[in-house]
Amino acid sequence: MDFWTTIGVILTGLIALRFISQLGKSLPILELMLFIAAAQWIIGPLIEYNAPSLHYKYYMYVDQQRYMSYVVPAFGTFALAILLGIRSLKDSTIPLDKLKHFKDYGVTIFLIGVFFDLIGSSLPAGIAFFAFIISNFKFAGAIILFFSDDQRLKPIFYASLVFLLFRAIQSTMFHDFILWTAFFYMFWALQFKPSRQKIVATLLIGALSLTTLQTMKYAYRQQVWNGYSGSKIELFTGLVVDAILLDGADQEQLDGELNNVRLNQGWIISAVIDQVPRGQTFANGQTVKEAIIASIFPRFLMPNKKMAGGQENFKKYTGLYLGANTSMGISVIGEFYANYGKGVTLAMGIWGLFLGFIWTFLWRTQFNNPFIVFFLPLIFLQVVKAETELVVVLNHLVKASIVVFAFFYVTRHLFKWEIYERYEP
Repeated sequence: MDFWTTIGVILTGLIALRFISQLGKSLPILELMLFIAAAQWIIGPLIEYNAPSLHYKYYMYVDQQRYMSYVVPAFGTFALAILLGIRSLKDSTIPLDKLKHFKDYGVTIFLIGVFFDLIGSSLPAGIAFFAFIISNFKFAGAIILFFSDDQRLKPIFYASLVFLLFRAIQSTMFHDFILWTAFFYMFWALQFKPSRQKIVATLLIGALSLTTLQTMKYAYRQQVWNGYSGSKIELFTGLVVDAILLDGADQEQLDGELNNVRLNQGWIISAVIDQVPRGQTFANGQTVKEAIIASIFPRFLMPNKKMAGGQENFKKYTGLYLGANTSMGISVIGEFYANYGKGVTLAMGIWGLFLGFIWTFLWRTQFNNPFIVFFLPLIFLQVVKAETELVVVLNHLVKASIVVFAFFYVTRHLFKWEIYERYEP
């Protein structure tokens, strides 16, 4: 391996160790984000370089040395900026004894989320995003109930995971199920403090389960999208069993695509590096400016603001085309390269400092308002995804924070919820 590839592998290992060490002690959401990014930006590309999939489109568009020389320093600066930004929190812990007092609020929040989940599809497009955020309150409510002393309410926590899986099977989209399962596990680990051996064993089981899901997901989607009229649950279950039990030849037929194609976000980033500035000039901060504006102003005030989805930037900065119903993002690191070229390292460092600042602010809020802890996964739901562009990440981070703090304000001042006063030191 060349120098930067070696550094990238070492960084990935260190991030993985950091994530494991924080489970049961804190909420390592930023560590999860860094590990996902390292896996998709460094490990996935490394596998592709050494064992090419030979796919006509999903391949690395630049050589390994060139790719890693841009991505690894940028990722390393990003990780270092985040870890330095949150270093002052290393000795702070979540006051678990305070979390059990919010049972009644948890029931209300859970029901609010369920209500908006049911009516979300019928709401006007202008408020659909806000309804989506509030619908996710049901998971915050489920986490609150998990810490309740009332044993009758705890099953709602586990039932929420079953609901997520059911929803994923019906929609054929599994991202939210995977992420919320990871978030729920963080809270479970906080409560039960599993040993390091149990954590590693659980993560290995999770990795194997994720591999099985990735193996059969393509075949499942193809059948559903081609008009499958039977029970989706039965189809999904059958394909999972097949993915576990079938031999190599049948496995390849079931898969349809290689697993690393899905892990490897680097093929898109490499396409950006190949396209810019050879076939497209640098954006010089234009997409970053558009993302900031989109995150600040609601669409009813700026109907022509930047749309999420990634099609426009993908086509422009990779030179590749997507189907009408396909959305792919070039990722934050790919977008920063498209804007600043070699300045991607500095841009990623600034982005890391920003995320570290936001996390530190929210984390310190819990000292006077432990309630915020339950909503941190919702606020960072899009931030942890390595494949999303800045407009998606920043828009969700800002809007979700506004919705959550507005909810705190309304419940505290209009409904007299004691989420601050009761626990002030």
